[in-house]
Amino acid sequence: MDKKNTLTRKDFLKRAGSTALFAALGINFVTGCSSSPTDNNSSGNEGGGGNTGGGSSAITVSGQTTSIDLTHSDVSSLQNSGGWLLITKSSANILVVNIDGSTYRAFSSVCTHTGCTDSWTFSSSEFICNCHGSRFDTQGQVVRGPATSDLPEYGTSVNNDVLTITK
Repeated sequence: MDKKNTLTRKDFLKRAGSTALFAALGINFVTGCSSSPTDNNSSGNEGGGGNTGGGSSAITVSGQTTSIDLTHSDVSSLQNSGGWLLITKSSANILVVNIDGSTYRAFSSVCTHTGCTDSWTFSSSEFICNCHGSRFDTQGQVVRGPATSDLPEYGTSVNNDVLTITK
């Protein structure tokens, strides 16, 4: 038997104990690592939301500009106040939130703590990076660390039901 690939009892108990602790605390640490960037999660969070990755025709990424057809069903969460979206298509890495029904804000989805990009939720008007728990408000400002820097904000404009985000 190859000793390099053998899991010791001590290592097994460490890993199993950590997993049991996270499960008992209700912390889902697997989601960020295992979810595909093409998943479309319609979470129960405020306003609905989720992750729109590679397959949506509602989103077009061209260089530093991302366009979103707000009438498309793939992005219906953005039609309501408090709705949000994580865009990973073409490595756009953008968080978008509908502030009040007609005002949109967009931020980098690269967490300023350790650079996580695709493990976000939105609840109580806060973006939550599920990698280490940093929280940001709808202005991109740090509400709770460990992150110490705000999320970079991008310009937004709406014309004929198309939201344009410019980095």
